[in-house]
Amino acid sequence: MGFIDVKPGARLLDTVVVGGDPEKGIYTLIAEATCTRDLDAPDNDPTCRHPNEIVDAAVQVDPAALGVPEWAINEVQAAPDPVRRLEGLISPGVHNIDPSAEPVEILRQLIVSSTASYDSTGLVPASEQIGLTPYQVVTAASLVEKEGTLEDFDKVARVILNRLDAPMQLQFDSTVNYALADQEIATTDADRGARTPWNTYAMDGLPYGPIGSPGLDALRAMENPAEGPWLYFVTVDMNGTTVFTDNYPEHEQNQSLAIANGVLASGR
Repeated sequence: MGFIDVKPGARLLDTVVVGGDPEKGIYTLIAEATCTRDLDAPDNDPTCRHPNEIVDAAVQVDPAALGVPEWAINEVQAAPDPVRRLEGLISPGVHNIDPSAEPVEILRQLIVSSTASYDSTGLVPASEQIGLTPYQVVTAASLVEKEGTLEDFDKVARVILNRLDAPMQLQFDSTVNYALADQEIATTDADRGARTPWNTYAMDGLPYGPIGSPGLDALRAMENPAEGPWLYFVTVDMNGTTVFTDNYPEHEQNQSLAIANGVLASGR
């Protein structure tokens, strides 16, 4: 058996991080997990699936045949980018796969087991309680995963719901980064102004779909958000200290502190 280790927040596609090392996407991890030793090949070379084979299956096969849950079928079928349409549906964790299986079967196994993991948190009834669809809860949880630290997940979840209720644009830099080839914490005015299906500076409401795979902690936080009036938050130091507020002047002061501490500095 092969295995893939999906980290919380992982994405389907490889990610280039400004000033850092590239991050392998889930498609690449799956392809690498299919490598087996070909005893008939020179020097016993490994035989592996190419990531494009995994992508082709993800794009071309009917979502139901891939094990996509009923609560995500419509959104996956109508996804604006077919290559990313399964984003967020393969959960973080170590998954064992059969390296010799066809890409369709591998994806189906991963999605079915991930759906069971997500559903075990009470996803469907919780979504009704907070006024979102299950797919929207997974989408929001992917924002929580990218924007917050574990101890603040439930507060970030509350900010999301408070902004949706206001209504206010979410304006999360993580949603800007999702469509960019090169990514970092800081984003430019031009990037924030670009209209994509995920950029919450240029659109109202949640992004079209998840921007990564939310871990169960982020999902549970979205299902059980903290109580509070917060509308703004920002990480103010390199230790990950995040401060929350319900008024913009105070948020501006916190942003200035973050800039002074180099948190929002760009390496572009």
